[in-house]
Amino acid sequence: MALDSMQEIFDKIQAGRKPFWQVVRDTDVEERQVTAEASFEKMHATWRAMVESVDTYRADRRSVSGLVGGDAQRMWDYAAQQETLCGPYLQEVIATALCVAESNACMHRIVAAPTAGACGVLPAVLVPLYRRGTVDEEAIVRALYVAAGIGAVVGYRASISGASGGCQAEVGVACSMAAAAACQAFGYNIHQIEYAAEVSLEHHLGLTCDPI
Repeated sequence: MALDSMQEIFDKIQAGRKPFWQVVRDTDVEERQVTAEASFEKMHATWRAMVESVDTYRADRRSVSGLVGGDAQRMWDYAAQQETLCGPYLQEVIATALCVAESNACMHRIVAAPTAGACGVLPAVLVPLYRRGTVDEEAIVRALYVAAGIGAVVGYRASISGASGGCQAEVGVACSMAAAAACQAFGYNIHQIEYAAEVSLEHHLGLTCDPI
């Protein structure tokens, strides 16, 4: 996706008086030569695949090595005791992230966002919000566009590859994308979205705000 800086996104927002998510969608429309409806439906399908990777989780599955599997269920069981230190939402985030990561390790369908290694991060933040009725599917899809825009910028200016940047590159960028997506879902403005993305990168990657 040809979005190589936050300044470019800011300029397009100002020039077209469009929200962040629409700038990203319109970029996708232009690049792939599809309609806005087709672009939105593809992102919607991506969301449904994320939800499916959570819904189809099975605690008895194990990776080929036998080292991965069952941990998400342990977290769900722990959460059910209502004695967690971090609260119910964050507990859901942890368990959901494990669900999707285990699905990946067990060779089941996931959404690489931005990579397979970081596939659990975006669903972990967004699926619990959706399940609680905090946001609807349209708001989620718009949030995913914002996440994609952040990922595109970082991918152009730095790296999302674990091979070149380590696990922090994958998970750190995914956390930045998820933070931006959450801000969009709650209706925050572009400056708040950018700040959330930058702070997340700073804490997870040690890159401060350089990639953005």
